[in-house]
Amino acid sequence: MLNPQSPLPLYHQLADILTEQIRSGVYSPGNAVPSETAIAKQYGIGRPTVRQAMDNLVRKGLLERKRGSGTFVRQKEHEVDLFTLAGTSQAFLTKGIKYVSTLVENISVQNILHDETNPFDSQPAFFFSRLTRVETHPILLEDFYLHPKLFFGLDQMDLENRSLSEIVSGHYFFQPESARQTFRLSTLPDTKAGLLDLKITDPILMVERTLHFPGVDKAIFSRLYCRTDHFVFSQTIRLF
Repeated sequence: MLNPQSPLPLYHQLADILTEQIRSGVYSPGNAVPSETAIAKQYGIGRPTVRQAMDNLVRKGLLERKRGSGTFVRQKEHEVDLFTLAGTSQAFLTKGIKYVSTLVENISVQNILHDETNPFDSQPAFFFSRLTRVETHPILLEDFYLHPKLFFGLDQMDLENRSLSEIVSGHYFFQPESARQTFRLSTLPDTKAGLLDLKITDPILMVERTLHFPGVDKAIFSRLYCRTDHFVFSQTIRLF
């Protein structure tokens, strides 16, 4: 119970109690915790004190608020080595995570214009866009640009739920020798934001990746738009 005589503020005491209840399994990951009104009544305190305690636990990552639904115990986030050269599909498979990838824009040759960070700017390139979901949640949107001559015939292949890295290595017998990646926070235009169930004002992690192959620089370029509220995306760096 709360101790009004303690030098520890009431909201801090309540946060400690709720933390222990979460860790002991009273409130399980993914399940709702009682409302602020119910907790205030249970402990005989005001709602502002409860809100302060719950804000504390939200900042610590133990709770999450869902608009219109309430406050829930945050589920443990999976860590995925998304930025490996083995490709995003392999990153999910390595962790045993079931995913579904669907094309949101079919592959075609496009003339890339006014795209300064894209190495195919002012050139033709194969382009397609793919959305990855895990347990119905949209997690990742990928835009791919590929050298149209180097990957001749790619537009005749089924690219849904297939690893592009495996196609490149298994069908074209290419292996990347190096890559360059940049990371930044970005926002999305309305059409892309809608695919990821985001608002256009919501920040998202954007990764730009350029793959280089023996004798052919800048053969594949991709933009990855990553939601970070369900997964922790990591990168393993090996030192030689």
